[in-house]
Order: sequence, then structure tokens, then C-alpha cells
Amino acid sequence: MRVLRRLIVVGVVAAAFASASADLRACGDKFLRVGRSARYRGYAAVHPSSILIYTPASATPAGIKEFEALLVRAGHRPVVVKNGSPLSPAFTTAKFDVVIADFADTGKIKDELQSVPSQPGLLPILNKPTKAVAAEAEKEYHCLIKLHAMTKYDALAEIDHLVELRLKGTTAPAAAR
Repeated sequence: MRVLRRLIVVGVVAAAFASASADLRACGDKFLRVGRSARYRGYAAVHPSSILIYTPASATPAGIKEFEALLVRAGHRPVVVKNGSPLSPAFTTAKFDVVIADFADTGKIKDELQSVPSQPGLLPILNKPTKAVAAEAEKEYHCLIKLHAMTKYDALAEIDHLVELRLKGTTAPAAAR
């Protein structure tokens, strides 16, 4: 009887030690990259995609490089086109799944996307918008990157969500136009 109690105590202590050393919160977490725990907040894209980033006019080069590196670490293949540059050369040289751009530039980009055979999804960026602009963007697009309200991992999840909708054939109203 005494031996059985000791075995139970040893088993409980070993289980407590094992669970303390392993990060059990990450069980089934899509933010868990193989070989890393959730503490490092690695992110592996559910749908690795080719992404065209049309830089927002207010973006800094360092911010764009950081975003590009984040996309690469997640498994995406980003290409950056500077604001004011034509998009047609990029569309003729590569097929893109997603175009990320500032909400203010989406009208111009939608016009250019009409001639692109692959019809990439358009993912607008909102950065501290007015309530009216935010309401307009949410009405027009199912998926948005809200810099003022999201973490970078939420933005990566939004990219995956847009690609998933496109794969299912369900697109945002503006992307279907």
C-alpha cells in the first residue's frame, strides 16, 4: 500500500513537471510553428500564397521590410511595389493570390485587377480610419487589415482567411466586381 502511494506521488510529480516544461496551451494552435512553442509566436500560414504589397503612401521603408519579412517567415511569397508605380508589370510577370494595399488605393487597384486573369483577392489596410471610412471599408470588404486594432499575427490570419474564402469560391463583394 505504501509503495503504491509513493508511485502515485512520483507519477503526479512527474506529470506536473512534464506539463510545466511543455507548453500545453499551444495544443491545436495554428500559431504554433513546428519546433517552436507558442511563446515565440511563430506563425505558419495555413495557405502559403504569393502576395503583392502595394505600399501605402504613409508607410516607412523599415515598416515595409518588417512586414515583408513577417510574410516570408509565415511561408508567403511577397513582392513589393512602391506606391505610385504601375501594377501591370508585376501582374504580367507573376500570378498573385492576394494584393494588399491601403484602403485609399483600392479603387485604382480594382480597376487594374479587372484585366488580370488570375483575379487575386484584394485585402485593404486601414490605419486609424474615421468611423465613416471604417464603416465603408467593412461594408465593401469581408477581410481587412486594421493596423489600429490588430496584431501582426491577426493580420496574417486575415490573409489566410481571404485565401480560404477564395479557395471556397466565396469572395468579398468588391473582389467579385
